[in-house]
Amino acid sequence: MTEAAHRPPASAGLEAALRSLGVADPVPHERWDDNGWVADWGGDVHGHDVYVLLMGAHNHPRGARIMLDDFTFEDVRAEHVEELVRKAFSGDARVTRHRVLLSRRLVLGVRAGSTEYSASVSGDRADDLPAWARPLATS
Repeated sequence: MTEAAHRPPASAGLEAALRSLGVADPVPHERWDDNGWVADWGGDVHGHDVYVLLMGAHNHPRGARIMLDDFTFEDVRAEHVEELVRKAFSGDARVTRHRVLLSRRLVLGVRAGSTEYSASVSGDRADDLPAWARPLATS
């Protein structure tokens, strides 16, 4: 599969989400190699500096790994990428606190389609989150 032959559906979903959030230049930068593809975008979303990275394999075109700053979502269905990104950055998601053994985690949960996706980062306070995610923290 070549870059010109087929754009990853997840990358198109990222672009659509960023466009719906009012981003002026929502087109991610896409790179291909023998095993897969990477698409990334960085810029301003609602006054916050944001970085988004998508990764996928040629042999699994309907799924992707999504990184929203430090949050990493594994095996996201390509048709859910647009909704997941839009909800995370528009405030339609929640960050909850969890304790796992001796560590504390902040978990970002986002429902896309009928699936609840989650990703976590170390920490236990809203101040440990990227600025865009702080308003999502629940007590």
